[in-house]
Amino acid sequence: MKFNWNHTLDILERRAAFSPGWPVLFDSGKDSDYTYADLNYRALAIAGYFKRTGLNKGDRVAVLARNCVEYIDLFFAAVKTGIILVPLNVRLSAAELSGMLKQTTPRLLLYEKAFEETVSKLEQDMIEKKVVLKQPSEKTELNADDYQALLESFTGNYENDTTIDPEDPLLLLFTGGTTGPPKAAVISHRAVFFNMLSEAMSWQLGPHTVAPGLLPFFHTGGWNLVTLPTIFAGGRVLISPGFDPELTLKQVEKEKCSFLFAAATMYQMISSLDYFNKADLSSLQFVMSGAAPCPVSVMEPYWNKGIIFVQGYGITEGGPNNLYMPWSELSWQQIREKSQSVGRPFLYCRAKIINDDGNEVNEGEMGELLLSGPVTFSGYWNNPAETEKTLRQGWVHTGDIARQDNEGFYYIADRKKDMYISGGENVFPVEVELAIKSHDQISEAAVVGIPDEKWGETGKAFIVLKPGAELKPEEVKSYLQDKLARYKIPREVSFVEEIPKSSVGKVLKRLLAENNA
Repeated sequence: MKFNWNHTLDILERRAAFSPGWPVLFDSGKDSDYTYADLNYRALAIAGYFKRTGLNKGDRVAVLARNCVEYIDLFFAAVKTGIILVPLNVRLSAAELSGMLKQTTPRLLLYEKAFEETVSKLEQDMIEKKVVLKQPSEKTELNADDYQALLESFTGNYENDTTIDPEDPLLLLFTGGTTGPPKAAVISHRAVFFNMLSEAMSWQLGPHTVAPGLLPFFHTGGWNLVTLPTIFAGGRVLISPGFDPELTLKQVEKEKCSFLFAAATMYQMISSLDYFNKADLSSLQFVMSGAAPCPVSVMEPYWNKGIIFVQGYGITEGGPNNLYMPWSELSWQQIREKSQSVGRPFLYCRAKIINDDGNEVNEGEMGELLLSGPVTFSGYWNNPAETEKTLRQGWVHTGDIARQDNEGFYYIADRKKDMYISGGENVFPVEVELAIKSHDQISEAAVVGIPDEKWGETGKAFIVLKPGAELKPEEVKSYLQDKLARYKIPREVSFVEEIPKSSVGKVLKRLLAENNA
């Protein structure tokens, strides 16, 4: 008899059977708690709606909404039915979203009322049917069904006749587009399951765990870094429509949160609040930063409160549970000494570093970071050429330059595509940026390579000053004299009000490079 994977992959169904009354989710947008039984019932209702609408296994369903319980419903309805969920970035224009819809051809779009104007500008023949989330029962000019009515019409009877294979696609997650147009990464049921398991075991999650989900659900971190592993482990997730630093602080205090995962810019916003210094954050076992390098200046306010602050690393194609600092095994001295390390591989992830010839490098040498294991993606949707570039012989080629120290800890030097060569020497912008950001009057910095007649390429720094600060380009260069080799110091310095970033804090260097062209 062939093993039925449905009951293993549908963790919500199993949790609802095991601990139905456990309060697993709090939606601050509704000020409402939900148990495993509540969420499973809601997911079954939407699974039934998918079936009545004529959706079949493998059909795509797109979502344009901020974090909310309805998004959780849709995800687990997809787990049950084999539907493929396509989360869309709420910050994008209708033109950008139309490109994503053309790639993935969803039959159904569910959207939050707040984005109705954007939806009205989409090419209307792209989608067969639309449903409005989080709205009273009246119809809209788009003639969309009402989500709440779908839930209320559910009788509780749903027979699931769909067989799910672990390799079936579950999510199509668009990459951040930091180096080019976004591609839809295929995330299978297998990858989601092993990401949940790998993180729950590596981070010691359990029924005691309480964590705010601070990253958006159109990002891999929104699902696979907090929400799903915590639900899997029997903990409690706190979700909000958007990131609110003050609300986060209050939630940590009130709910006795176990950990935080966010981007460096988000931590900076939290620690800049007046209330931060007196807030009781003693329940936090650790906080972890990802998505972009985190300078020591961002970590120090948390260290000063006795909070373990470490970094991790992952990419959409990697799961993204790939590397993390094993905080529970480290002394305070190690945490500080290795503050720029992203740690060691998660339980179900393998990593190695190779040179341009494809051979593994020696300890301390730079090379491209490769990832493998059951947590990784299956390729890019309908894009075999790009898949072949990234996924080769079971290894994900990250495009990131890394090194490993003598204790097995990994350090990310930079994006392979961001590296530039000045006078025959490789320059990694992240190293330069960290040196610049150590200046007490500088808030942010980004460095890109630009053409130079003499050296081939040289660096250009884009810098955001702290409020009230005044600096001249030559003062920045002088500050770097004893911190960097001469060839690494940017020849051009430009002060800007803002550095363009993705939704999770990654600097969009391609935009900086384009603006400089």
